[in-house]
Amino acid sequence: MSIRARFTVTVVAITAVTVLLFATLSIVALDRTLRAGFDARLHGAAQAVAVEVDVHDGRLSLDSNDLRSIALLHPDTTFALYGSDGRIVAGQAPPQPGTTSIATSEIPIVRDGRTYGRVIVWQSDAWIGEFDRDAAIVSFGVGLLLIGLGAVVSRRVAQRVLAPAAEIASLAERIEAYDLSTRLDANAQDELGRLCASFDRMLDRLESAFARERRFVADASHELRAPLAVLRAETELALRRERDPQEYREALLSIASEAARLEELVDELLAAARAEVDAQQRQTLDAGELVRLLGDRVRPAAATRGIAVRVDAPSPALAQADRATLERALLAVVHNALQYGRNDGVVRLSVGRNGDAVHIEVADDGPGFTPDALAHATERFWRGDTSHPRGGTGLGLAIARTIVEANRGRLHLSNGAAGGAVVTIELAPSNVAQQ
Repeated sequence: MSIRARFTVTVVAITAVTVLLFATLSIVALDRTLRAGFDARLHGAAQAVAVEVDVHDGRLSLDSNDLRSIALLHPDTTFALYGSDGRIVAGQAPPQPGTTSIATSEIPIVRDGRTYGRVIVWQSDAWIGEFDRDAAIVSFGVGLLLIGLGAVVSRRVAQRVLAPAAEIASLAERIEAYDLSTRLDANAQDELGRLCASFDRMLDRLESAFARERRFVADASHELRAPLAVLRAETELALRRERDPQEYREALLSIASEAARLEELVDELLAAARAEVDAQQRQTLDAGELVRLLGDRVRPAAATRGIAVRVDAPSPALAQADRATLERALLAVVHNALQYGRNDGVVRLSVGRNGDAVHIEVADDGPGFTPDALAHATERFWRGDTSHPRGGTGLGLAIARTIVEANRGRLHLSNGAAGGAVVTIELAPSNVAQQ
């Protein structure tokens, strides 16, 4: 059952119960009011008769003038005057119980503290029951009218209120992966309006994500095409005619070089694809210890270019991150510094605090980031100095940023005051550090 149908049924049910309860209470209250007024009039009539009764020598009597006066004042009532012996002195005895519906009122005849008899006034109350039945019929008709009106109004209201939800459903059915540009653009300030706005923001994020993935696939295809084309060309050239062993050796070396580049690119692509998934197991780690171990690990590679690796990483510097993925991100940043840093220069690794956050800084003394590099160096396959290629896949800093953000941190690019590139990684403090 749709939400609109459930809403309509609920409103109709509530309306029906409310109308039934109100009608029942109203009829009961009306019946009690009528009977209370009726009993009050009967009691007044009984008092009027009792006042007119004369007592002589213990005998009760009513003269004709009193009887006419009572008949004029209470034309619809009948009375019976009983003596102390229980016999009727005047009037008419009420009918036997069960023969007709009547209401009675009884008052004793008291003179000087002595009771000489009693007077009973009675009148048919069948009209009250008939009035109750008529009121019930009217209430039933009005109730049906209100229930029908409630059904129509609730259906219209539900249709109007749920219109944005229907629009969302219709839009969701029309959305395709290749076209996420459609938006709801709801202006309402209610809950459904906010839902539409949230849905539009989600579509914005999805559209951006799909655009990034399309660019990534296109860039990856382009990057893979080049080494594959070289492999094919070298192979076809080597097979075109018979060659001496030296020429075959050179061809195989070229093929091996391109295969190694292709392997590196595939590894980087896999790392980029797995970065966010692998970074989900965050734990408390000592960033200072990790950076010191990393410095020892990269020193042999740095020494081949005469680059000194200096580490300033005091412990403990506790942070929340996945150790394996954070180490991969730091390696990518350090390799970038070694690649673009000055020969016989210095790469500095430092760990410190910026407020509560732990920050890791990797700085080199190379040319630093250009303005274009500051804006795009963390994008996949972006390369800055294309006129002086230094190898690499263009994925290192992009993977580092993805890993850091998956660890709920931030990666920031800047240039040092004395020159050189600076990459800063900020990590959330561990629960231990916060305590």
